[in-house]
Order: sequence, then C-alpha cells, then structure tokens
Amino acid sequence: MANILLRSPRLESVTVPSAMNSVELELTINGTLRYNIIKNGTVGTVLTFEIAELVRDYLNVTFNGTYTAQTADISFIYRYWSLPNGGGGGYSSSATTHKGFDGYGTFMEGINPTVSSYEWLIEKDVIKDGYYFYAPLGVSGVVPVSTNSVLSYTGFDTSNPQTISLATPIGNVLVNIIRVNCSRYGEGNKITFVNKYGALQDLWFFLKSVKTTTSTKETYNANTITISGGNATYSVNNPTKTVFNKSANQKIILSSGYYPEGANPFFEDLMLSKQIWLTQPDPYDPSTEQVVPVIINTSSFTYKTSLNDKLIEYTMEFDMAFDYINNVR
Repeated sequence: MANILLRSPRLESVTVPSAMNSVELELTINGTLRYNIIKNGTVGTVLTFEIAELVRDYLNVTFNGTYTAQTADISFIYRYWSLPNGGGGGYSSSATTHKGFDGYGTFMEGINPTVSSYEWLIEKDVIKDGYYFYAPLGVSGVVPVSTNSVLSYTGFDTSNPQTISLATPIGNVLVNIIRVNCSRYGEGNKITFVNKYGALQDLWFFLKSVKTTTSTKETYNANTITISGGNATYSVNNPTKTVFNKSANQKIILSSGYYPEGANPFFEDLMLSKQIWLTQPDPYDPSTEQVVPVIINTSSFTYKTSLNDKLIEYTMEFDMAFDYINNVR
C-alpha cells in the first residue's frame, strides 16, 4: 500500500501475461466500484493506468474550524482476459490498496509521489534541518501528521517553548513550536489551506490586514416619458439610467510579519493551494469567530533570503470566495 498524492498523476503498470490479450482494471473508491477500464496488449506489453484524476473526483477537502482526516480509500484488481476488449476467459489478481491524499509532488521529485507512513505533513526547514511551526503567543493549534498511513492532527497547547514529537519505527522526530509576539495586532490572521501533502495546515499572518469592498454594476437607459392631458412629459425624480445586476466582493491583504528563511516553502505551498480558508471575527458578533473560504490572488512567489532581503516578510492578497451580497439560491 502507498499513500499517493492525487493532484499529480499516479501510473499503475501491469505486464500482459502469457495467453492473455487484454487487461481490465477494476477501481474501487471509498468502498464503491467506480470504474472498469480495459486496455488491449500482446504478451509482455506493459500497460499503464492513470488513476489519480479519477480518484480525486471523490475527494473534496472541507474545513469548518474542525480538523478532520480527509483521504480516499483506493482498491483495485486486474482481470486478465484471453481476448481483446475483455473477451474470452481469464483470471484476476489480488487487490492492491492505496490511501489517497489531496496533495501533489513536484517535477524534481519524480513519478508517482507518495507520503511516508510516518511523517510530519509540513515542509521541512532544510536550512535548520528540522521541523518548525509558527504560532502566536498563547494560542493552541495542530500539526498534520501521517501515522501508520493515517492522516491525523497532533495538537499543541499554549506552552512556550514547546516541542511535539512523532514516535516512529526509526526514532523520535520533533516539531518545534516557535512563538511569535504579535500583540500589536492581536493574534494576527490565521489562514488554513490544503498543503502539498493534502493536509490542512495553518499559517499565521502576524502584521496588519487591509479589507476592501468593491462593487460592480450594469445600467440601461429607461424611457420615463408619460402622456398626461395629451402632452408628453417626464419627472425629474425618475432616473433614466437604471441599475441592475449590482454585486459586491471583498478582498483582504495580509502581511506575514517576519519569518525565517526556512519558512519560504510554507508560503509557496499556500500560493499553490486550491482550497484556502480565513478565520476571522464574525462581523455580526465579534466575540465569536467564523471560517470563510478565500481565493489567493497572489500568483507569483519570489524566494526571499536573509542575505538578499535581511528581514523576510510576505504580503498576499485574497478574494473572498463568495459574493458579498447573498445570492445563494
């Protein structure tokens, strides 16, 4: 079994055995048979089946403030047929199982990227050669982890300093919780996103935020002339230009505060994420929080270094992933 990343292709290969002329892949996702794919080939031909795109249709990561394990259970068998197109007689292989994560690998990582059975699911700081997670003072949180091939979330409390550990068959791997004092701006703004490993990860923007509302509209020219007493007239109180399709959207610009150079991959992961949420005070009840979906507008990322930039800070722009005027029907 492998923990596969579904935003990158997953190629499953099989060799056509003796006396067989076609191979059928039966793909089961989350306990339900979803696809039967047949390919023809002569003896010794290696056939490949790409399954990641098919499985990902059945995995949609959601977030409402609660961190839950969201993966896809994958199982498939090969059926070997003596005739092309699945005809004649044949036999079946034993089942192969995978766990699907909504993540991706990079080109440099090669074909069929996977997640280890025991691994912290955040980017490693290659400069400090360790795992570091950044949070405000006095705030608890979670760090995603794969333990025995199961996606879960290990919590940390409000202590400072603090480390959390993952006991693995090969030793103890620590995550260092680094506290940032951002009291000038409260706790800052928490962004939660699906990272490259397909796990929910928090990233705090510790400095100021700027929220704006913009509106769009369409207008048309109306005929306001009326006939009264045999004469044409109009009222100066009635507009000749009428507004329709009025809509509004909000965006927020967040400043990260100062991060070490080793945290650069966190911001790259955020920029490449397809699902992002902002935790903010409820505008109608500021004593509570609400989680709203956002779309990142920032489309380019320049790696900053302590040599070139001294202090490393990022500013990113997000659109609210909904119209401000409620039009859900």
